[in-house]
Amino acid sequence: MGSVPPAASAGAAATETTPAATFEGYRRYTGRVGQLPVVVELLITDSGTAGTYYYQRRGGTLGLKAAKARPDQPLLLEETAGSQPTGRWQSAQAPGPRLSGTWRSVDGRRELPFELTEDYTGAVRYAIEWYSSQGKKAADSVGCLRAGDTASYALEVVHLLDADRNPVLQRIQKQLLPAPYPTLQAYADEQTSSSCEQTEQQAQVTYNADQLLSLTRFEQIYQFGGAHPTHEFTPLTFDLRTGRRLLLPDLLKPGYEQPLRRLLTKRLLADNLYGDFYRDEGGQPGQPFERWTDEQGNPQALVPLPGSGFSLMPGEISFQWNEYEIGPYVIGPQTVNISYADLRPLLRPTGPLAPVLARFK
Repeated sequence: MGSVPPAASAGAAATETTPAATFEGYRRYTGRVGQLPVVVELLITDSGTAGTYYYQRRGGTLGLKAAKARPDQPLLLEETAGSQPTGRWQSAQAPGPRLSGTWRSVDGRRELPFELTEDYTGAVRYAIEWYSSQGKKAADSVGCLRAGDTASYALEVVHLLDADRNPVLQRIQKQLLPAPYPTLQAYADEQTSSSCEQTEQQAQVTYNADQLLSLTRFEQIYQFGGAHPTHEFTPLTFDLRTGRRLLLPDLLKPGYEQPLRRLLTKRLLADNLYGDFYRDEGGQPGQPFERWTDEQGNPQALVPLPGSGFSLMPGEISFQWNEYEIGPYVIGPQTVNISYADLRPLLRPTGPLAPVLARFK
């Protein structure tokens, strides 16, 4: 998955009079670097700042990070592409609802002014929160195969901060939580009351713009006595205007299935790891291969569409296959990202991604 900012519990939206000392949590900014429009997303905490940004007409995210600083100290953000330093953002202010200053390249030869304003237009304020519980020893749990391990359950959830006063967000929130929000800790405790496993569920927001919220839930389960843990990705995308979960037919034109499968197959076979696995198993591109079958078990020349669905990114759509969908456990989950430019012929011109298409002309 693409790099996206983490989030933590945040209070009400900041105003111009918000003291820097209390300006923490997930913060979303829009503005410009030079003449180019950007979206910047930061997690500001008392131990430092981290996040990402992207150019609205390019997509692709770059990392941002700042060390812990005094509440009144101007923000200095280090920019990276992966682990490679690519620039530095020096603001004139401490963290707050407005940030302005200068972006400089790593070598110091290029400088551009930036102006940012906290902005949730077409987006949502959220926090990512943790609930965890430790259960009994396996020896004390009926049916467990191995003594000595402690059952545990860790749940990470996306908390929509305005859901209590917005019916649409309430609808989305219910689809994101396994239990009502006030009962989440009790729910976590219940999962370990007689459990023989260790479970961890994580959540990551991948797109928060254009009246769209896209996120991916990841679950890892280790059952005592098992050979290895199992993993599952569940991507979810919602229309912030209606609260409805969006599926591929909502985004793509009728008849998209075969063209999309061709795109995904081409990208998969170009991947070094998966392509080598495919060829080592005896398959040839463009020919039916027993690893890929339809619901009746018939060999297919094109990879099946992911059962889990998709997640939106600033410049692309990410497609994720879970374990065993298109390969053995050792291959692991597979991900293919396809840019909006490559998907343009398949996208509905007046669908939910119309604002994105307008920017990527």
